[in-house]
Amino acid sequence: MTNRPEPDQLFDIDAHSATWPMGSEKIELFAGHPLFYGVFDRVDAEAAERAFPGRQATIERWYGDRGNLILHASTCTPENCPEWPRDDA
Repeated sequence: MTNRPEPDQLFDIDAHSATWPMGSEKIELFAGHPLFYGVFDRVDAEAAERAFPGRQATIERWYGDRGNLILHASTCTPENCPEWPRDDA
């Protein structure tokens, strides 16, 4: 098991590189939040939230209800984080 940052902390490059879900095609840090490219859905987001307690996972939809998964710090909300996916996009 890797040393994961606390829920209110952003990821650094070491924590980020040790985190790679099975269905991810590519991963990058997006403003300190891991962004997993692939075809994820709400079930995957719920699994990510169980794996990283205190964090919220969102889906950046590009294929119906599926899309890329972003794992946010607990301090991130739609109001204060520009990387939060927009429903009207």
